Amino acid sequence: MKKTITWTLVSVVVLGIAALLAWHFWPVETIDLENYVPSAEFEPAYDALEAKTPEYDIEETVRAMNALEVAQCQSEDFMSYLEYVAKQDFSKVAPEVLEQKKKLFPILQRLYELQKQHSELDDAWILMRSATSGATTFAESVNPIGVLSSMLAGDATLSSFTVVGGMDKAQSAAFEEYEKQKQLRSKLEKEIETIRLSYVEYLEGYAPIYYQYMQEWNTLCLKKDKAYIDLYGGRPIDAYNKTQEILKDYPTNREALLLKGLSLISIASNFQPTVDSLANRNQLLALSKEMNIQETQPEEITDLYIEAENTLDNYIQLYPSRSAPALVLKGLLYREQGEAGKAISYFDQASMEYPRQAEALTDLLDSYKARTYLNKSAEGKYLLRLYRSTMEGFGLFSPNLLKAKYYSQHGDVERSKEEIFNHFYRRGNQGVYDCLLSDMQYCEENMYSSFRQILMEQSFLDVKVEPTTNWTLANKDDEIRVLINNRSDIDLENVRIFLCLHYTDMYKDEYDVQKLPSVNIIKHNDETEIGVMKLNYQDKRYNDITRIRAIAMTDDKICWIDNVDYKYMRASEMASGKRRQASTVKQQLLEDFQVDNTKLQSLIQQGMKVYGTVSDGNIWNDIKQDVTNLVTGGDKRLHIEIPRLFSIIDPVFSLNQVNDKDKAVKPSENYLSGSSIRLSFDYKPKQNETIPLYIYSDFANFRVTIQFEEGKPSVKKVELL
Repeated sequence: MKKTITWTLVSVVVLGIAALLAWHFWPVETIDLENYVPSAEFEPAYDALEAKTPEYDIEETVRAMNALEVAQCQSEDFMSYLEYVAKQDFSKVAPEVLEQKKKLFPILQRLYELQKQHSELDDAWILMRSATSGATTFAESVNPIGVLSSMLAGDATLSSFTVVGGMDKAQSAAFEEYEKQKQLRSKLEKEIETIRLSYVEYLEGYAPIYYQYMQEWNTLCLKKDKAYIDLYGGRPIDAYNKTQEILKDYPTNREALLLKGLSLISIASNFQPTVDSLANRNQLLALSKEMNIQETQPEEITDLYIEAENTLDNYIQLYPSRSAPALVLKGLLYREQGEAGKAISYFDQASMEYPRQAEALTDLLDSYKARTYLNKSAEGKYLLRLYRSTMEGFGLFSPNLLKAKYYSQHGDVERSKEEIFNHFYRRGNQGVYDCLLSDMQYCEENMYSSFRQILMEQSFLDVKVEPTTNWTLANKDDEIRVLINNRSDIDLENVRIFLCLHYTDMYKDEYDVQKLPSVNIIKHNDETEIGVMKLNYQDKRYNDITRIRAIAMTDDKICWIDNVDYKYMRASEMASGKRRQASTVKQQLLEDFQVDNTKLQSLIQQGMKVYGTVSDGNIWNDIKQDVTNLVTGGDKRLHIEIPRLFSIIDPVFSLNQVNDKDKAVKPSENYLSGSSIRLSFDYKPKQNETIPLYIYSDFANFRVTIQFEEGKPSVKKVELL
């Protein structure tokens, strides 16, 4: 009897083990992706993916593919993702893409139902986020296009084998990490494995479709890029012909229509202001023949602006919710034809439309960001910047700055200043900060006189960053403390600071721009800590920072704030001739203040004051004098006062040539006070010594010869270098 019971128990155990082994090793069935019926929660999003027409727009298709990946990666939960999908317009997306995307829904629904049934899976959505982001969600570093990169990690032919191999890099790690962290029961492990295999099956079908349309998109991008680069290189005719080539295959392409309009305006502006003369008429006829536009224009072409206007009107009719850049170009069109009233009217309308249309206009930006190679060349960065300026309304496409430029050219400085402020106010409301550098440069290059009058006296403001800890000893070398030193004599109130950092491996004029916390007040003659920020640009650290600048805005002021080292680097370039003197636009500023370099030279000669006690050359007497100074509080350093008017040229000062590192002496104090710029140098002049003071600026360089005779200083000579 015992033996029978024992064998029975053994049989039960063996059968149990066999069942467990069968459970783990029996092939797992995948979810049926073809015969799916959505639940009530999933139905609205699923129905939104229903193809409306066999016709498709390649840009809308690429936008949708990228947007759906980004949404899956960034949504907080199932409902957020489903709500996002349900609200999208997929009417111009390729039906094949939508059909494949629908096959994700049975997988999501199974996981969603498991989450509701099992408390262990209360965060199951993070699994799908992590699979999409290249399995990095668990590391809190989501890459919105990680899975797309992983899809293409295999051979370019994208065979079934290489697709799965590439995708495994994204999704397998996500599933493995999730199972490891959750300590799932056997049944749930089986369910997760079913979902994983189904996800692979879904991606096997989706990846080739994705690749097919990305190939088409890349071919189109090559043509658009060529048009952008032709405009960049001053070849508008070539740009025009390339846009015609694009529009032949894609008659309603948004960028091509805008590029065509811009190309035509650029070409026609060479024949300003009219084409009344026979010479101009013949030139235009020859040009139109070269451009191959006879089929789309009357036989006798008298004005290329006609085609430009027709092109832009066509764009506005096709894309009324994205009309802002076309309105800017229509303003440019009328400005070039001398119709200022119409031009300003279109600029005003564009100013209102850009904030309202911001989301719709930037819907292709993720597709551009996915083209990471654009950041690896100066031309690629130009292309990306021009696209962004078109869609975000800055630089050439800023209606406010175009109005400011017009008013500046016509002597209305107050209205010009007002439009500059309106531009920065609008940009702030759109929440876009990374292109503020382009905005500042555009103002400096096109209307410096107006712009300079709303700048703070920027050479008397300094930005400084320092590590929060000793980065050589600690692991917080990606944290910095930001400080502003206000050497002016006015308090700055309600200040918004944008820190601009240049790192190793960046292009010359490239910066990473970060918005810092606003500051209620930065007191005069005081150093203020703005806050602590974490560096988050491509794993760069404190010791990767090579150049530091900042942009500050108050309610009525805007300016650059430079690091002291940067200011002296520019001065060194001026001294060596590597930096050119101020442009004609900048020189206009001096004319507005009714001064020129000769008057500044005379102003130094007549208004500069020098104070200081000479050394008698006896070291013991000098030491005795130093001790007396410490006890009495006396200050026997070299002090210089220069008329405040010099602050308009943003001067940098040095005793001896700034390039002479062994002799150059920078001021220990340099600040504004009343009608003067006050300088102090930790330097003791000797009896009968001649000291050269150098003043550097973008406008002019001066050498001031200071002579000490019988212990009294005097300005002997002022030279314009």
